[in-house]
Amino acid sequence: MIKPHLVHLSGSGPDLDHAVVERDTELAAGKHPGAQPPIGPSSHVLVVHTGTSTNLRWSADGHARRERFHHGQLLINPAGWASRPRWEDDVELMLVALDPAWLEKLADEGGFSGTLEITPDYHRNDAFLAMMVERLVLEYEQKSPADTLYAQSLVQAVAAHVIKTTASRGVGLAPASSALLPRRLAQVTDYIHTHLAERVALDDLARVAGVSPSHFTRVFRASTGQSPHQYVLGQRLEQARRALLTTDTAIAAVADACGFADQSHLTRTMRRHLGLTPSALRTDRTQAATPGNGDLPGS
Repeated sequence: MIKPHLVHLSGSGPDLDHAVVERDTELAAGKHPGAQPPIGPSSHVLVVHTGTSTNLRWSADGHARRERFHHGQLLINPAGWASRPRWEDDVELMLVALDPAWLEKLADEGGFSGTLEITPDYHRNDAFLAMMVERLVLEYEQKSPADTLYAQSLVQAVAAHVIKTTASRGVGLAPASSALLPRRLAQVTDYIHTHLAERVALDDLARVAGVSPSHFTRVFRASTGQSPHQYVLGQRLEQARRALLTTDTAIAAVADACGFADQSHLTRTMRRHLGLTPSALRTDRTQAATPGNGDLPGS
């Protein structure tokens, strides 16, 4: 857990390499079973308040602070920064913990100069960051297993936004390469097609492309017009569609062969993106092949 004293509701666990995502409840000050540790967290922690308005008290630089928090507002607690936050009411929170060493590496790969220092911010209005954190949390609360490639892409976006908006003054990102070389793009798409039935990780795609993970999503989108997640999902749907139209393989087996968690996952995804279910697609195929459908004999 990101913070042991919180009541855990949902989360990513060890699924992500450089981050942990959770939805937790924090009890009001005075209700904690044990005192909070006097030291700061080992990770950079983003916290989005999702409940009704309440007050937060904390300490910074020896001074006590108090702010009114509303739904969607957030705070950023850098690694090692002890502030002892205390809510006046029970609150539901969405949290993302980012590995400091990975964030430093990400900044280096992005062309930052100087030491990366994340600025504490205990009363922040950032609708974009709050939305990205919410998408991450919801990805681990759906019925189907989380799409790790999608979640990793969101973590990359969250990390880049944090670096851009909260890092020490005077540092900036260098422009990334505009697109992948055609040969590299072909290698990446070949890798995706070969591994559709498996977990496709962002780090693996970046390795095949010969670029850093922090740059890969941008150059892949510049090359294809799609994010890696969108491209992989599109290929899985197309492979499933072809299998359903041209074979009698069981729908559950088609789902497994195309990288979906199970038949229900395939059904929900096809309905959302193609407007019909696997069973309906099979039915349409059967009806089209039945004599009396389509063109009249001899026409």
